[in-house]
Amino acid sequence: MSKILKAVQKSRQGLDLSQQLGTLGYKNVFPPPDAEQQLEFEQLANNLINLQNGDEGIAITFCSTARNEGSSFVSFNTARYISLILDKHVAWIDANFVSPQKIVTQDSVDFRSLLMQPELLDNEVTTTQFTVIPHGDRHIKQTDYLLGPNYRALLKACASRFAYTIIDAPATSASIDAGHIARSTFGLVVVVEAQRLKHEIIAESIQAQENSGVNVIGTVLNNRSFEIPSFLYKKMSNL
Repeated sequence: MSKILKAVQKSRQGLDLSQQLGTLGYKNVFPPPDAEQQLEFEQLANNLINLQNGDEGIAITFCSTARNEGSSFVSFNTARYISLILDKHVAWIDANFVSPQKIVTQDSVDFRSLLMQPELLDNEVTTTQFTVIPHGDRHIKQTDYLLGPNYRALLKACASRFAYTIIDAPATSASIDAGHIARSTFGLVVVVEAQRLKHEIIAESIQAQENSGVNVIGTVLNNRSFEIPSFLYKKMSNL
């Protein structure tokens, strides 16, 4: 366990994190997690917190193999829990070029605009502990920006402002941009919906990401059907 997590847990003993979620806003973006899911989100958040060794913030990408496996729901709630546990500024970025979240309120600069002008983030005033950066609808050639210096500059700006930046990327089967987004971040968490895809398909997708230079941190099982944890942690070699 990292020193930072030990200190946080000691200072927040007895705190019911589920009672604090309402203070972060964005209640209507996704259905609220049930009690069991809340415990699993807290565990996943703690595992990701252990990855941070320095003072500079880190970015972690979430995506799935196929569309509609719950990557946005999982990444969003994980970001909220990290913010609560650490009591620090955390951002969730909707970088899903295929299926962006339309319900997210446009109260900050959007991801597409930041790809074009990363310096816009410097003008943003962070008034809340948890920041949501919506996707936006500006027409851009996103792959060019993701492969160029702008995306790296944006991640650097996020690292100086947020303890964690959680990025929701499109499914790997739907867009090559998932790998481009993840490659420049600390690592990738793959969200898998239970009983949807064959194990071989998921394994092949993960291997392809690793072969392209992506650091795959692990997988999370969503929508369980049997007597197993709601989220199954596998291949967590770095945790």
